[in-house]
Amino acid sequence: MTDPEKTSLMDRLFAPQWAGGWTAARIVFGMALLATHLPRATGIGDVYGVQDILFTMGPLTLNKSIVLSEGSAWALWSAGLLGLGGLLFGGRAAKPGLVLWLLTTVVLLVNETLNIKAYDRLNLWLCLAFLLAPIGERTLQHKWRSPVARWILLITFCALYGSTGWLKALHEPSWWTTGDVLAYHMLHPYFGMKPIGVWVSTQQWLLLPLCWTTVVFEAGFPFLVWWRRTNPWLLLVGLLMHLGIGLFMNVGPFSYVALAAYPALLRPDLARELYEGHIAPRLQGSVAREKTDQ
Repeated sequence: MTDPEKTSLMDRLFAPQWAGGWTAARIVFGMALLATHLPRATGIGDVYGVQDILFTMGPLTLNKSIVLSEGSAWALWSAGLLGLGGLLFGGRAAKPGLVLWLLTTVVLLVNETLNIKAYDRLNLWLCLAFLLAPIGERTLQHKWRSPVARWILLITFCALYGSTGWLKALHEPSWWTTGDVLAYHMLHPYFGMKPIGVWVSTQQWLLLPLCWTTVVFEAGFPFLVWWRRTNPWLLLVGLLMHLGIGLFMNVGPFSYVALAAYPALLRPDLARELYEGHIAPRLQGSVAREKTDQ
C-alpha cells in the first residue's frame, strides 16, 4: 500500500473520487438546458431565421458567411432537441447528445449576437466540465473517476460568485445599508415586476437580510466551498438563493442552470454518504415492494 505521507500533493488532488453525483448532475443539467432550448422555438421566425437585419460582434462574425433561413433555423433547433434527448437518456448517447446540442446552439446564438443571455453563457462554460465528466457511463454510484471535471466546476463558480460578491461588498454599499439595489432589481421592467417581488421590495425587514445573505454567500463561496463542514451548508444557502431569484424576479432559467452543477459541487464523500444512507435504501425498498406486489 502507498504511504499517505509519501503521496504527492498532485496525487491527492487528482485521486479518483466517487462519481455518483454526476448522474444527478447530468439529469438536472439536461432539464435546465431543455428549459433554455424549448422557448427558442417561439423566436425562430423573428430572431434566428430572419434575413433582414444581421448583427456581428467581436469574434461572432458567422453571419457574414452563413445566413440562416427559417427552415435551417428550425433544423438546427430540432437537432439540438434531439441532442438533449441523448443527454437525458444517458449512457453512450450522453456526450454525443451534448456535443450536438452545443454545436447547433452556438450557431443559433451567433445569430442572436447582441442579446446572448447570462444563462446561455453559463451553459457554454458548464459544457466543458460536463464533456470531461463521466456522464457517458451507467451505474456511476459504484464508480470512482477523475476529479478534473469537478475542479473545472469549482473554479467556474468560485469566479462567478466571488467576482459578483466582492463587487457588491466593496462597490455597492446599499447591499449593506438600505437594500435599495435589490429592490431596484425586483422592480426592473425587464427582469422584475413579479407581484411577490414587488411586495418584497417594500419590506425593509426582509430586504436587508436577503441582501446580507447574498453578499456573504457570494463573497464567501470561493473559500467555504472547499471545506467538508461548510460545503453542504453553503450549497444549501445557494439553493435557497437561486430559488428565491426565480420566485422574486423574471430571470428565465438562470437559476436552474446554476443549480444543475450543485450535485457535482457537493463533496463526493458527502454525496456518497447521502446516497448510501438515504437514497439507496429507499430505492431498494421501492424495488422490494414492487416485487412483493407482483
